Amino acid sequence: MKKIVAGAASLLLAGAAALSLTACGLFSAGVADGNYPSDVASDAGEYGSGENWLAAQEVPSTYERRLYEEAVESGSFTGTYYEFLASLGLSSEDDTAYVSRALCSTVAIEVSYTENGTRVLSDGTGVIYRLDKEAGEAYVVTNFHVVAHATGTGGIFGGYGTTTDWDAVTLTLYGGQTIEAARGESAVRYVRGSNDGTDLAVLQVTSDALKGESVLAASFAQPVIGEEAYAIGNAEGEGISVTRGVVSKLAESVTILSANEITSVTFDAIRTDAAVNQGNSGGGLFNERGELLGIVTARREQTAGGTTVDGFGYAIPAEDVNAVLSQLGCPQIDAAQRTEEAQPRVLLDRTAAAARAANAAVTVMGEDGEGSGVIFDLDRAAGNAYILTNYHVVYSSREGGMGSRVTVYLYEDEQERFAIPARCVGGVMEEDIAVLAVEESAVLAASSAEEVVAADAHSLTVGEDVFAVGNAGGYGLALSYGVVSVPGEYINVLASDNKTTLTLYGIRTDAAVNHGNSGGGLFNETGELVGIVSARSDAAGVVAFGYAIPANRALLIAQNILDNAAGSDGAVCASLGVSVYAAQSRALLNERTGKAYLEEKVVIGSLPTDGVAARMGLDIGDTLVSASVQRGGETVYSLALTRVSYLSELMYAVRLGDTVTVTVSRGGEAQTFSYTFDSVQDFSEIG
Repeated sequence: MKKIVAGAASLLLAGAAALSLTACGLFSAGVADGNYPSDVASDAGEYGSGENWLAAQEVPSTYERRLYEEAVESGSFTGTYYEFLASLGLSSEDDTAYVSRALCSTVAIEVSYTENGTRVLSDGTGVIYRLDKEAGEAYVVTNFHVVAHATGTGGIFGGYGTTTDWDAVTLTLYGGQTIEAARGESAVRYVRGSNDGTDLAVLQVTSDALKGESVLAASFAQPVIGEEAYAIGNAEGEGISVTRGVVSKLAESVTILSANEITSVTFDAIRTDAAVNQGNSGGGLFNERGELLGIVTARREQTAGGTTVDGFGYAIPAEDVNAVLSQLGCPQIDAAQRTEEAQPRVLLDRTAAAARAANAAVTVMGEDGEGSGVIFDLDRAAGNAYILTNYHVVYSSREGGMGSRVTVYLYEDEQERFAIPARCVGGVMEEDIAVLAVEESAVLAASSAEEVVAADAHSLTVGEDVFAVGNAGGYGLALSYGVVSVPGEYINVLASDNKTTLTLYGIRTDAAVNHGNSGGGLFNETGELVGIVSARSDAAGVVAFGYAIPANRALLIAQNILDNAAGSDGAVCASLGVSVYAAQSRALLNERTGKAYLEEKVVIGSLPTDGVAARMGLDIGDTLVSASVQRGGETVYSLALTRVSYLSELMYAVRLGDTVTVTVSRGGEAQTFSYTFDSVQDFSEIG
């Protein structure tokens, strides 16, 4: 398992944090003058709106969403996804629709201030609880310790008093839009706060960004012991993400360090086992209907006896938050308006789905260690299979590349008695992907092994159920259960040679990921592959940060390796010769589908004048909209270029002789360009 570097008091504030994950933009120069892809589509009259067009690009991962799409397509149902769930008698069987609403009421907060000549950053979270869309104004509740810092002559930074006189503050909405204010500016204004018997503060925010349809105000509900709970916040300062657990205890007296770094403050809090990290402070603890239960404030890392513990996160109950808001003279959070309660019932046999996924998983024993793999091509009768795994699982320090001695074990072989020899077909260290081949294995032919079925990883929904299947800790194949915390973000990992650092695009999950899980599958609730597990955070005090390479990307690379195996032990990748970056990003909440769709404005930042892109007709400042690959007169691959990572993904699908067509928005107008990759000079070998 490759590690990512993450940035920490018996009861730890969930506030300030530092983490070495890269930002979502790969390039930050240039000027974008084009529209978002969904804007181009809606301007052309496609699907009526950008939100509907984004929905049409996806093949839903969750079972209930698929049922909904089938019902709408057949004409048997015409209402919204929320109404569809209710019609099935489901209050929240697929809770991603409600998680989407909660995400849209959450903001990431970064406060900077200067203490003794040193610039200090504090990362946290806030929840929008009052919103005037027409005026672009909102009230945000957060923790006092997120927006206040210590002053004086004692403590870490002085530490006898506190001030909210920050140098600058930035609020980031779920879609990525930012609201910034320097000291004294009114865009973000500290209203009131208290560290006396509580840990709450209120900000007043004014910005046109708040006028968007995907910005919502939260409403509160009473917590119930044992109910599912979602902690939504700016975990480790890396943007808004989700972890899931239950309400463990309705009221527990907790004592935390005050914002002045010297005294302490005691109050009652809800306890949850949903993972809480630094940066979650001030964010919401929501129920499965997206209703606010409380404001996350702290977590416990040790018991009184010094024993390390997990699953002790704390939130100030929403009812108590309202009481404090009243004392501060601020408006209160509205109570959720409930219709008649429906009775949840299970529509999907998750145990059967888990069994299908497990039978597609294998243990992989390399020369330097062990990990996991996934069967993605199977001829059981012949005893042949291709297996997808991580490059670092089969890396041999002795050979300085993929090892020549690799063994796999099937899921049903619990005692690992039947070793199956495998050979490395090829791999790409830069992508941490390798392909293994098993040939004429009698053990495989007589087994219950299955070929994995892949879902569209681009369609993942935050809060969606997933489980990781792998050789966790080297104790054999096992499952762990969680949710999609972030559908995709860039992470830094150490390469297989332990010398260079790679930047990979990964799905973040709170499903438990351990050493040995590498190369195993991350599966959705129907047992379909959505990712190849590759990394986790091993930093002290950071929990529930596991990562998987999206299945779309991993399988495209694997097929490229197979198609070019005769002449390369890696991949042969086409290149447009451009640098792109995310100029802007946003979330569009589709009330019909109940999902917040993330979209980046992917812009060309630079390109050589003699490169493929220039010969194609592309130019600096173009906003990418969509692309397709034609082979023999037929389209073999196409996608909307709504994320930076999708362009490089596309290039792995191109073969010699293929024609690539790219649509861009230039000056707000859609233009289409094509190029045929008929020269080997247009390709690079990647090993």
